[in-house]
Amino acid sequence: MAAAVTDHVRRVWRAVAWYVNGVTGQSRYTAYVTHERERHPDREPLTEREFWRAHYAQQDADPGARCC
Repeated sequence: MAAAVTDHVRRVWRAVAWYVNGVTGQSRYTAYVTHERERHPDREPLTEREFWRAHYAQQDADPGARCC
C-alpha cells in the first residue's frame, strides 16, 4: 500500500515538474543542449545565459515570430 502511494506521489511530482519546466521555458534550453550534443558533438553548447540572450535577441529582431 505504501509503495503504491509513493509511486503515485512520484508520478504527480514528475507531472508537476514537467509542466513547470514547460511553462517557464526551461524545457527549451534542455532541448537545445540535447540537440547540440547529439548533432554537433564537436562544439560546446551555449551557456543557459547565452542561450536566453540569443533567444530574446532573435525575438526582438523578428517580432512577427511570436504571438504578442
